[in-house]
Amino acid sequence: MPILTRYNTGIIAIILISVAFFILYEPRYPTENLKSFEINSPELENKIVIATQLSEFKNAVLMEVLRQLSIQQVFIKVIDVKELDGISDKDWDAVVIIHTWENWAPPPAVKTWLEQERKHEKIIVLTTSGNAQYKMQGINAITSASRMSNVTTIANEIVIRVTLILNRKAEHHKPSRSTGTWQYDYPPSFP
Repeated sequence: MPILTRYNTGIIAIILISVAFFILYEPRYPTENLKSFEINSPELENKIVIATQLSEFKNAVLMEVLRQLSIQQVFIKVIDVKELDGISDKDWDAVVIIHTWENWAPPPAVKTWLEQERKHEKIIVLTTSGNAQYKMQGINAITSASRMSNVTTIANEIVIRVTLILNRKAEHHKPSRSTGTWQYDYPPSFP
């Protein structure tokens, strides 16, 4: 039986480091699901769904976004990203997704949902990662490291984007000059 060579020792070290990485890496990401909740009346004309994961940074961003949006006349539903499969973007004026880039990819529920045919002009994605550069290809996402000093800036950007989406919707709900009735031209096509 051969004695461990440098080559064998190197392979064993790489395997051990890889196993340790995945054991230590995984707990950093939330395994606990967020309990869904709603703000304001579902009878309001404007409706937003926010799908998020749990973490100190994401919770802080969510709370600031909710603080700013809840004073507007808008219904907000907050869900865990794992519940995205039950959401149709056709039922919402804006969809906000806040997620971590996990193991070099978005969470499976986020990836699956975004890869379906969607009105991407209604979707706002915040992707957090260590270097703040990872995001899904073809998705206009906000990227950020999970630094508490970024919370207000990131939340403000999300609120600005939601407000732009809602304003575009309002522009397409103008009364007809000839009949005085409302013409619904929504969802609009955006360039």
